[in-house]
Amino acid sequence: MNVKLVNSLVEVVLNLSPEDQKLFQEKLSNRQIEATTRKSLTSTEKADQFRQWLAQFPKSNANLSNEALCRENIYDDRGR
Repeated sequence: MNVKLVNSLVEVVLNLSPEDQKLFQEKLSNRQIEATTRKSLTSTEKADQFRQWLAQFPKSNANLSNEALCRENIYDDRGR
């Protein structure tokens, strides 16, 4: 284990602005998720990782009405 290297990396990260620290943590978290996806995951683990990935995106309150989601309105006359 390279304790000196790890300690110096910690110092570098602590000297970053709060915004840069957050960005660093997000990138590190994404790398950890990528590394774990290389091994076989259970369905529950895959679902948890998907939820973590999804949580990074802004929440949207845009909802479509039931009418907009109706098959006839999506495909018009093509589906008949």
